[in-house]
Amino acid sequence: MNTEAAYSTPGQSLDENSPRMGSRSRRPISRTTEGLAALSATSYPVVITDHTQADCPIVFVNAAFRKLTGYRDSDVLGRNCRLLQGADTEPAAISDLRAAVSLGVGIQREILNYRKDGTTFWNEVTIDPIRTEHGALIGYIGFQIECDEAHRASDEKAAAAAALASITDHMPGYIYQRIMRTDGTIDVVYSSPSLRKMLRIDDKDPSPNLSEYVHPEDLDSITSAIRKSAHDMTVYQDEFRLISTDGTIHWLRSESMPRLNVAGEIVWDGMAIEISAEKRWESEVATLALRDPLTGLLSRGAWQKALTTRLGAEPGEAAPGCALLCVDLSGFNQINEQVGTQGGDDILCAIAQRLTDLSASVDGVSARLGGDEFGLMVKVCESAEVLESLGRSLASAISATIQIGDHAISVQAVFGATLHGRDPEVGVTVTELKIQAEQALRWAKSQGPGSYALYSRDRDNRFSNATVLARSLESAITNGELILHYQPLVDIASGAVVSAEALVRWNHPTLGAQRPDIFIPIAEKTGFIVQLGRWVFEETLRQRRLWRDEGLTVPPISINVSGRQLGPALADTFGQCLAEFGGRARDFELELTESLLIEGSQEVMSCLQDLQAMGFSIAIDDFGSGHSTFRYLRDFPVDKLKLDQTYVRKLVLESADAQIIRAVIALARGMDIALVAEGIETEMQRDFLQREGCKIGQGYLFSKPLTADDFKRLLS
Repeated sequence: MNTEAAYSTPGQSLDENSPRMGSRSRRPISRTTEGLAALSATSYPVVITDHTQADCPIVFVNAAFRKLTGYRDSDVLGRNCRLLQGADTEPAAISDLRAAVSLGVGIQREILNYRKDGTTFWNEVTIDPIRTEHGALIGYIGFQIECDEAHRASDEKAAAAAALASITDHMPGYIYQRIMRTDGTIDVVYSSPSLRKMLRIDDKDPSPNLSEYVHPEDLDSITSAIRKSAHDMTVYQDEFRLISTDGTIHWLRSESMPRLNVAGEIVWDGMAIEISAEKRWESEVATLALRDPLTGLLSRGAWQKALTTRLGAEPGEAAPGCALLCVDLSGFNQINEQVGTQGGDDILCAIAQRLTDLSASVDGVSARLGGDEFGLMVKVCESAEVLESLGRSLASAISATIQIGDHAISVQAVFGATLHGRDPEVGVTVTELKIQAEQALRWAKSQGPGSYALYSRDRDNRFSNATVLARSLESAITNGELILHYQPLVDIASGAVVSAEALVRWNHPTLGAQRPDIFIPIAEKTGFIVQLGRWVFEETLRQRRLWRDEGLTVPPISINVSGRQLGPALADTFGQCLAEFGGRARDFELELTESLLIEGSQEVMSCLQDLQAMGFSIAIDDFGSGHSTFRYLRDFPVDKLKLDQTYVRKLVLESADAQIIRAVIALARGMDIALVAEGIETEMQRDFLQREGCKIGQGYLFSKPLTADDFKRLLS
């Protein structure tokens, strides 16, 4: 065959830059040696066969072909293209090529070929027929592209996919990929087999719609968190529930960082871990914290939150017409001695049930506020007379005989109440109403069993020195009326002092010694707490320096921090104090209440993080008082928990309080947070706490709060 003429016939065109030829796109090459020269010079391997001869021999190869295969012209000219195939060449590929040739049509196919030296290479071959002007088939022209790299990449990709599948199937968490399309739609395009197994999804469904398995209550929060992450390009973090096909609910915690792909879509390559057991345990412990374990009534802290919810027109603001009633059982210690601890518990449960029944009749909320103290909220009360009548009804219900074994017990109680809207001066916040009801209860106690007292501002002015104290607070520092006492925290096992808590005391020039629970709330209300807090820190720094100069080894000292102090300026203020007195932040611990974390904003978190970064330790005081929300232990920088002393003081072996203490010890141990038990007054309490693994204690069994001189002698 005349190759120069054959491959350049009309209708046949070659583009040396595009080996994938199609007859409709080719431009004719002239019937000159220029066409052959072009094929010889192209960078793509070219081979031409003659269909007019037996076995269709090769009649032309170019330099690129010789370079790719290692064959010389003399090796291939006159031979069939089969010489390029070998044992590992896929039979299907050979069959496809033969079928195309027999039909006289073109074909494009990948095939494994052999070089002269026996090595293999993957080859993408494009073969087109060569015809005469009259359409007779006279040969084939083939262009080749080596594609070893693509096949190696494909093999590596397959191996990587297999490795990923193995890893994701055996790792403790779940892997997923989520994409937000440019039109805003969100899809999970990949989920690990282990996740589908957990949800019991049929293996035949390789790409299930995972949104169908999300708990309906969590869909909006997940979508909101994803869109916020996409908008800010910040990490996505969330906790949510998935429901498997058998109805089982699984809690997951997920985290992923967004990125952009080449299509401009936002992609999250994420991991999720199952936290169902953690959530169940958290719920059980939270229930213990929110409910009194003996009576089932709300705890003090939970009652406070319930009051805010039920009474609030605005957060913390009470609606007019609501009333609070505090109840204290008279002589209950003597009753306990008479009927025993179990009998006393039975009496408390009976009274709690009577309180619950009365509460239901007036649409109220009841709680156990302490050992023998209860509370009742009434959302709507028409008058002081109606409230007093309610108090009398409750007194009658409580005093009804309770049979405990051979003992017929009648319990007396005292009642303190407050009614919002009774006069313009009665407090308008839930907190103020609670304080007023407790104040009225103190008045009732002073009058004896069975007494009832209703709060009024006039009466408060007669019995309280709060106004005088508020006016005197600002001058208390300059007049030297404030002093610090130091109560040791000790190693329960050895009794060694490990730290101390600084406690402020006020000796008023005319009213005498004032309890902190009286003047600290006043300082909070007036805002003087900020100045007082700085004075406490400076005085502690000054005293530490004196002790250090005398050669004493001084343990860390904790100080209480108010919510009013927590803000952007606190770290700078404490930093200035440290610089002035030559102190170190690591020698101090900052105590704050649970409510500050629950109500805490991002500003509070940032402030605590700044303080911790300076070296201060952060402790939660009165932990377990009813505010606990365990998410805040994870989110806020907390180094230590101080167990609320009411649990320790009421501790009886195997009681509900003992179970709560065990749960809190386990919680602290599990989160690697130090734990201090407050209010230890007996050896029984100490021994129980030591057995259960609590290492640090504080209370009168070890030491009362000491003056600076007495604490110095203790250190010496």
